[in-house]
Amino acid sequence: MSSANMTTEKPNPAPEPEALKPGFLGTFALGLKVWAREMRRLLARQAKLHEVRQLEARLREETALLAKLEAAPGPERNLCLRQIEMLKFEIARLRREQEANEPRPAGRR
Repeated sequence: MSSANMTTEKPNPAPEPEALKPGFLGTFALGLKVWAREMRRLLARQAKLHEVRQLEARLREETALLAKLEAAPGPERNLCLRQIEMLKFEIARLRREQEANEPRPAGRR
């Protein structure tokens, strides 16, 4: 080798000392932490989806009740209308939260 090659080559970085490398147990513990975090995230997402489905079912019930009460004005009909509006608002709020918390694919940002 010429002396020109010796000056342009970077020396190899020193290997990590064995004490700083995570061993089997350290790697296993890290894996468990990552897995637990992902499970919590998935369970929270499923709970919110379940809540939205329950609210949508309740909205269908209230809409059916409103159809029965359509001919009879009164406090029951007004209460049913307010309940429908509240359910629509709550469903929209939960969906906005879900969209805000969903990770987006890298190509769609």
